[in-house]
Formats: sequence, C-alpha cells, structure tokens
Amino acid sequence: MANQSKNFISFVALGGLNPQILNIDFLKVNSIISINDPPFDKLLKQGAAPDTFISVPGLVANLVVANIEIFVDQQRLQIRDTKVSEWSETKILDIASKYFQVLPYTPLKLVGVNFNSTIMFDTSKEAQDFQELFFPRNSPLAQIISKQGINASSMLRYPYSDSGNHSRIQLTIEQPDTENKRRVVNINYEFDFTGWESFKNELKRVPEIGKYCDHILEQFLKVI
Repeated sequence: MANQSKNFISFVALGGLNPQILNIDFLKVNSIISINDPPFDKLLKQGAAPDTFISVPGLVANLVVANIEIFVDQQRLQIRDTKVSEWSETKILDIASKYFQVLPYTPLKLVGVNFNSTIMFDTSKEAQDFQELFFPRNSPLAQIISKQGINASSMLRYPYSDSGNHSRIQLTIEQPDTENKRRVVNINYEFDFTGWESFKNELKRVPEIGKYCDHILEQFLKVI
C-alpha cells in the first residue's frame, strides 16, 4: 500500500538580500533564534559551533544547525527545516518573520513556502496508477508518442485565493526514481510582496496551506 512522508518545509524570499549579515551572533543578538530551544540550544555547549557555516563576503552565506538551514545570496533567502512531522510545528516562519523585523528595508519581490513530501509505492502497479492521474496511457500525447514505459512528471500552477497578493500554488510531481517506487511531490505556496502587513498575514495562513497540502496527498493515496 502506498504511503507518504514529509521531507522538508522551506521559506523562500526573493529580492535584494545582503548575505554578509548572516552569522550566529547576528541571529542571537537580534533574538531571531533562541538558544534555549532546540535545535539552537546545542550552541550553549562550550566550544559548540554550527554544523556548517560558509560565508563569502557580499556573495553568499550558508548556516546549518541540525535540521535548520539558512542560505542567503544577493537575490534569495531560504530557510529550510528537514525534520518536520506537522507543517505547522516548524520554527522557520518565526525565524523569517523576526529576520525581516530586524531588516525591514529589505526590498522583496516574491515570497514562497515549499511543502516537500515523498509518495512511496509498494508495487509497480501503484506507481503506474499514480501516473495515470496526470498522464493516462490513452491520452492523445501518449498515443502520438506510441511508446511503452513512459515516465512523466507534472507541474500545475493555479490561483489559491483572490487576495490582493495574487497568492498561488505550484504543484510539482517529479520524475520517479530509478526503481519507480517513489515520487517527490512539492507544493509551493507563493505570493507577491506588497508590504510587511500583508507579508505577516500571508505567513499566518501557512498552517491552513499545510492542511491543504496534506489533503492533496491523502487524495492522491486514495485513488491509487
């Protein structure tokens, strides 16, 4: 029987960023992270350091502490949590919100949250049944190709709501792995940046979007 598991959730903001700012001291001094709470509490130990810290002045910075990764270059900030059981439990949205409270003049254009999961199949038939959802064997395109063993991916874009930020969903189903036993499904919720008040309101909707993502995956499994 097919089942699904969560891989990661990530926050992404596009605009004009300053990667030179990012380091642990900056995050601690400005209370963007709390070293009393996991995973950052590990930094309280004597001599403790991030699992990864790379900084190329003016170009890129990458900081990893356990399951939380923060990456900044001149056009993008990404904060990713690779250990998530419920989407709403992640700390990355709180980190993102506090990050921009400290840097309110950052010129942003676009903001997105990615919900990344894997669907695992027990049999090749389950894998084929899943693909039939978006690429039926009797589709006109399949008939034109007229070949067996077609592996298809899919990307759908559609509005999520009628909000002034034109929020939308991009649903991506990636190519199967070599054994055709799993598919990575990414649901990206994105909105145009129009101001910090609407930014905060959109981030408050993420638990709702997380439930929507879970519903989509549950429906996928029901039809396999």
